[in-house]
Amino acid sequence: KRLPPGVSIFDSLRQRDLLLHHPFESFDPVVQFLREAVNDPEVLAIKQTIYRTGAKSVLMELLIEAARRGKEVMCVVELKARFDEEANINWAERLESVGAQVVYGIVGLKTHAKMLMVVRREEGEGGKGGSALRRYVHLGTGNYHPRTAKLYTDFGLLSCNEGLCADVNEVFKQLTGLGKASKLNH
Repeated sequence: KRLPPGVSIFDSLRQRDLLLHHPFESFDPVVQFLREAVNDPEVLAIKQTIYRTGAKSVLMELLIEAARRGKEVMCVVELKARFDEEANINWAERLESVGAQVVYGIVGLKTHAKMLMVVRREEGEGGKGGSALRRYVHLGTGNYHPRTAKLYTDFGLLSCNEGLCADVNEVFKQLTGLGKASKLNH
């Protein structure tokens, strides 16, 4: 009900966070979030962690389409994802072939995080003109995998809370080797 058809998910998230509960069903709101980001000309960048996503994945196809449209796409792909190693390598190659940046996680550690961040250009606050960048995130308990979504009960959070988004950005910086671990606040 909180994501009515025809209403931008970005508009909804600026009003308040959205806690998702999807017991034994699809993760359609996450797909909707990513699809809107891919189609939105104001979205500049998309970052996502990939643990298990399967050989057929609408999310991965959307990331490929985003890169084709000139958006900055960065994925942290886990190569030691049980049962999905081959699929992850194939997706990583497809992403790289369209210009997406692919990072293979941290040596000796398994990247099991479920994170998706969208960076969007928006009008300045208070109608002052100009534009500013705003981040939107999805954090979840379940893999971005259409088959396993129907086998488990998962939770997710969609948000544009500045503090939470800053923490997610810090985790991405750590995973991509662009910064050392810093204190997270949320």
